Amino acid sequence: MNRIGHRVRAAVNPVSTAATGWWCHSAMRRMLTGYGPTARQRRLMRHGTRGADFTPSAGQAKARAEGVDELLSRGEPELRARFMARRNKIT
Repeated sequence: MNRIGHRVRAAVNPVSTAATGWWCHSAMRRMLTGYGPTARQRRLMRHGTRGADFTPSAGQAKARAEGVDELLSRGEPELRARFMARRNKIT
């Protein structure tokens, strides 16, 4: 019995290890269970969060908002109204 058990374990272990590796690193696990970090979260954990140089300053944010306003003013008035209502709801 010992020899048979050894042979069975020798045959099952590589398959089990491969299946476990796939499951742990697959998006399927996250989708089915809802547990564990997403791929983006894993990437951020691996490479660290972005530093202060990626955070827009108040001046940059204001310039972006003015640019968006300018682009929307060229377009349809109803699109601008929807955007402004949405932006006011967020802030």
